[in-house]
Amino acid sequence: MAGPQPPDRVQREIEELLDRLDNFVPEERFRSKMRRRQREAAGPSWFERTRHSLAQRFSRVTLGHVMIAGLILLVAAWLVPDVFGGYDRWALYAGLLLAGGAFVLSVIWGDRRRNIAGGRTYQKRWRGQVIEYGEPSATTRFRDWLRRRRR
Repeated sequence: MAGPQPPDRVQREIEELLDRLDNFVPEERFRSKMRRRQREAAGPSWFERTRHSLAQRFSRVTLGHVMIAGLILLVAAWLVPDVFGGYDRWALYAGLLLAGGAFVLSVIWGDRRRNIAGGRTYQKRWRGQVIEYGEPSATTRFRDWLRRRRR
């Protein structure tokens, strides 16, 4: 009895090409390489540090938290108006805006975006490409159709 069949030549070539693609690193242009090195040597700017700090703080705040805060503000402004020192009407409006806005955004975004700062959205990837299982949109189909027509 013969052992397992050796892979045919085409299959070997395909596997070889895929291995090369996995290890391929494109050359970086000299000018962009120099800019990147200067940025790394200078460190992050004050804007980048501030943005990163704010994003870290707000990344844990979910739409549910905002909705609850809005409801608490609404109830507090309605039941205990003296706490806000004459601004109880504005507190009511702010509570309505927070609770209503968080509810509307949660309905619109669904499960795609759980927190205020965008957080981490999980994308399925294979070989560096995003995998989408849904139907392409009408604009994507139209763009693809135009590209096919140009060829």
